[in-house]
Amino acid sequence: MNYEELNKDEKIISTIKHLIDKFEIGNFKIKDYWDGDLCAIGLTDNEEKYLIYFSTYGDNGFFVSLENLKLEGDLDFPYEPAGDFNNVNLEDLEKIFIRHLRL
Repeated sequence: MNYEELNKDEKIISTIKHLIDKFEIGNFKIKDYWDGDLCAIGLTDNEEKYLIYFSTYGDNGFFVSLENLKLEGDLDFPYEPAGDFNNVNLEDLEKIFIRHLRL
């Protein structure tokens, strides 16, 4: 998915562009599971085992939610929670992104 085609808030677009410039788009995938939410986006590793969702709603940094692919169970909802972070700045978002997606 091309980030330039996303119908998202400018802060989402600029954050994705920043991550692409720093870590290269070939190292992760953009997943817009929340197409109705202009202030949220998901990114996965290339094998789609790990998902990081972040939201830019408000002026207090990012809300970040981590999820891991379930190995069994309800495959209609293939991911399970792996942690949440509130009021994260861009530098900390990068660290969480690298660690969770195993980049």
